[in-house]
Amino acid sequence: MIIALMCWQVDLKITVQTRFYHFLETCVFPKGTLPERSRFNRLCHLAGKIIQFIRVGLTKTAIGELTYTIIDSLPMPVCEPIRNLRAKAFRDTANIGYNATKRMHYYGFKGHFEINDDGLILAYAITKDSIHDIKLVKTLLNEYPSPQVLADVGYLSKALKQDLANQGIDFWTPVRRNMRQPKQDQRFLVQKRRKIETVFAQLVDLFDIEQFRVWSLSGFQSRFE
Repeated sequence: MIIALMCWQVDLKITVQTRFYHFLETCVFPKGTLPERSRFNRLCHLAGKIIQFIRVGLTKTAIGELTYTIIDSLPMPVCEPIRNLRAKAFRDTANIGYNATKRMHYYGFKGHFEINDDGLILAYAITKDSIHDIKLVKTLLNEYPSPQVLADVGYLSKALKQDLANQGIDFWTPVRRNMRQPKQDQRFLVQKRRKIETVFAQLVDLFDIEQFRVWSLSGFQSRFE
């Protein structure tokens, strides 16, 4: 039942669990039938792990042989930019980073994602913003290997490309302006990478994934799963 309620919370677009609990207590269940709020939160966190096992199992069962995957990162602010220096939440795990798309600094985390060509998320990791995207490539591929990986110019690294090539993985990124690459390859790469940008836009529009409205990483993972 807890898993069903968590899915319903996402469907209702209620991102704050305290608000969702109040909704259940006042509008759905008779008074006194729900577990106490802190215990309900703990049960949801535990259920998040179960959902993760289900997701990984279904993904590996349902998806056939991969042609390629796409990786990229997404900023996840904890607060509004005006509170970057005053925020107290996650002081030991989050830090101030820069969102190049919106051209502003933010305090929070960074989500690293790997998707297939159908837009299905295969693997993800949440880190502080100071962790460079390149350092999470192997983490994602260890969770879900792929023979070919597409990434943006932020992942450009000869050492990483060679290391992955030794493992039989073709790591394909755009090149800088002073580097040579056939124009048709550049256009193909840009066209295919639009898929993950579409996935990020859907996560933001449907689930408000950029807003980190929780007080623990386990709470976020439960909601995201």
